[in-house]
Parts: sequence; structure tokens; C-alpha cells
Amino acid sequence: MPTSQTIVLQRILTTAAEYRASDLHLTVGNPPIIRVDGKLNVLEQEQVITPEFMDVVIETFLTADQRQALDRDRETVVAFTLENRIRFKVSMFYQRGFLAASLRLISNEIKTLTELGLPPIVQGFAQLTKGLVLITGPFGSGRTATMAALVNEINKTRNAHVVTIEKPIEHLYVNDKSFIEQREVGRDTKSFEQALETASREDVDLIVVGEMEDPAVIQAVLNAAESSRLVISTMNTDSVMKTVETIINSAPPEYEVKVRAQLAGNLQGIVSQRLLPRVGGGRIMVAEVMVPTAPIRAVIRDGALYQLQNILQTSREEGTISLDRGLAELVKTGEILMDDALAYAVDRNNLKMMSRN
Repeated sequence: MPTSQTIVLQRILTTAAEYRASDLHLTVGNPPIIRVDGKLNVLEQEQVITPEFMDVVIETFLTADQRQALDRDRETVVAFTLENRIRFKVSMFYQRGFLAASLRLISNEIKTLTELGLPPIVQGFAQLTKGLVLITGPFGSGRTATMAALVNEINKTRNAHVVTIEKPIEHLYVNDKSFIEQREVGRDTKSFEQALETASREDVDLIVVGEMEDPAVIQAVLNAAESSRLVISTMNTDSVMKTVETIINSAPPEYEVKVRAQLAGNLQGIVSQRLLPRVGGGRIMVAEVMVPTAPIRAVIRDGALYQLQNILQTSREEGTISLDRGLAELVKTGEILMDDALAYAVDRNNLKMMSRN
């Protein structure tokens, strides 16, 4: 029998979904707060969150083992589904001595790459059979949705054995032409590194890694990409340039040459994306895309990264699209304002020039 507090929690979760919020924040001393189209909004009809209410949150979201992990580590990340219809990625942590929760809503529908607004070149990544594809961008840029769309495109069009390694599992896939196994770190496997090593030794066509978040995972992903299968992952970096720098700088100095060679030899593409305010409401995606050419591979291999930004800004070969060019196209079609585009531009003068051409 649901308690009154459980009913309130269910109402808050349902309200967030009805508003199509991207995030929901539950913090002691504040009413629930949701983020809609990039803006924070207070659910003023709800009461201020109390420590007792957060006890209900723990009981609702966490299993006994997950509660032990929260007690031990003072933070945890899990997935939760409300009544088999609304799914959340839940981050629980402590602030000012009280438990808090930050929830990201996971859409039940996996949109296509076209529906997300990605350029056609990204569709081609679904045809790759080996190498490394990276989906990057800051928090809230839709990285997970893009990765899910790419995996689902493969699922619908290719006969492939797919293994995902996530923490937690977010989108749930239904087998179509592909056979998909989803492994959750902490429940199904000890670590990203262990799961990557295991998958690299098995009959697997595609390995999907939730996030390359530390040097050990980055190295494990690079090793997996050398094993003649396709690897897709995400990184919390805000540009193609920063992504390449982060990967190379993750290695100890004595291994940097090896990492540059691995990245240069196996990288198949990087998509770095943002969500900007759309004229008329909502948000729209803009993507910087790099498809490595021979000169780009040479720059990465030789560590001459100061040349990479110039190549990205000037090259349109093989589908490479600079962030400024993507912004300029959206300005010309009237989908975003110039002021919003300038806030994200790499070269503001270059953006203005391209917007006029």
C-alpha cells in the first residue's frame, strides 16, 4: 500500500515527465526543481523536500545492495523505472550532510539520427565494422541519445552481436536484426576495464561503452578498438579538439607515443554536439564532426595538435564539419539567433562571415 510520501514522489516524477523535463532535482530545504529546455523551474505546487522525504526516495530507488553502496561511497548512480513507463538515471549524493538526488529522464523512444538533427555523415558510422567512434559534448548535450540512435540504427540494419557496458543501463534495446547484450558495471561486471577485456576476447561485432571517464577506461577502449571490431563511446568534452587532447593527455608520458598511434590508427569519427535555444521554443542540436583524413591522422600520430584546429575550420573533406559552420547553417535557416551562435563560436568573425555567404 503506497504511503502518502510515496504518492507525492510518484506525482513529482510524473509531473517532470509531463513537462518533458530533462532533469529533476530533489534537495532538502528546496521544492523539487526541473529543467525544461535548458531552464530551471521550481515545482511551486509541491512542498519543500525534507530529510524524511529523502528516506522515501532511498527506499523507492535503491535495492539493499545499492543502499549499502551509498552508505559506503556517499554517492551512487542507478537506473529506475516508474510503473514500467518512465525511466530515470538517478544520481544520489550528500550535500550539507543531507541526501540529495539528481534525476535525468530517459526517453522511452529512441529517436533516429535524422530526428535528432545530426548531419547525414553520422549515419555512415552505422556501417563501420571496426575502429572507434566517439560521441562527445558537455553534460546535457544529448550524447546518450545520439549513441542510442547509432546503436539502434545498427540494430535495425545489420546482423551483429552487440555488447553494451554501462553504469547504469539507460536505454533498453529490443533485438531486431542484431543480438544485443547489456552489462551494468557493479551488477553484471566488476569494471569497465574488465568487461572491455572480456568482450574483446569474445565473438562480438560492436562494443558500446557508456562513458570514457578515466585514463584506465580510455586505454581499455583504445585496446578494444585495435581488436578488429567497432567500439562506440562517449566523452564529457566540449569539442573535437578537446576530445583528442584529453585522450592523449590521459596517458603517462612514457606511453603517449603509443596512445597517439592507437588513436590515429583506429579513430573513425568524432561527433561533438551542443543543444542551443531554437527560435520559437525548444532546443536544437548543432554538431561538430571530424572524419579522420590522412593529414588528420598524421597530425594526431605526430602530436602536432596545434594544426588540428586549422584543419577542422577549413576542411570539408570526407564530411568534416566545423562547429562554426554548423552554427552558421542554423543561423542562415533562421533556426537559431546570431547572438546564441556567437556564444558558442570558436571564431566569431569566421562565423559571421560564413553566415553571410
